[in-house]
Amino acid sequence: METIYLICFIVGFVYAVFSVIFGNVFDFDFDMNGGSLPYFSPITIASFITVFGGTGMFLTHFIGLPYFFVLLFSIVAAIVISLLMMFLVVVPLLKAQKSAAFSDRDMIGRYGEVSTPILGSQRGEIIYEQGGSRLSSPALSVNKVDIGVGEVVEIVDVVSGTFVVKKLAELSELEQKSKT
Repeated sequence: METIYLICFIVGFVYAVFSVIFGNVFDFDFDMNGGSLPYFSPITIASFITVFGGTGMFLTHFIGLPYFFVLLFSIVAAIVISLLMMFLVVVPLLKAQKSAAFSDRDMIGRYGEVSTPILGSQRGEIIYEQGGSRLSSPALSVNKVDIGVGEVVEIVDVVSGTFVVKKLAELSELEQKSKT
């Protein structure tokens, strides 16, 4: 049983060091019906394995309890520490990540500026602000009209990651028609 504890501790420790050096190489997300399962995140799994192995080794070598009690206490300690990691680290990080994520659809009705001309049915590029950052994206004209560099446009739709835009002059004409 000592060998199992040692292997678990080494695997968990190596994973932790590897994650610190190389980042989230093994970062994956379990989704079920639109909800996330943070207790199956790599951080919680690695913390369970590391604590289980470390506690088992410590209790076996220094306390000398019977194997059943060492196994039971190691499992309980690993579950408690993993739950703490989940609620104190993983869940807050997931909430922060979801609140910072924006969708292209959120930009419909907002304005941007043409940075690469949109010529008829050809794609151009617009610059827009989202979440305090200036971003660029490919864009098409909704009416297939030419839109020059520097013109302000409204985003009216998103199709396959490309914004569909209207010139502001077209908007004022449409607004005038709707008022009459």
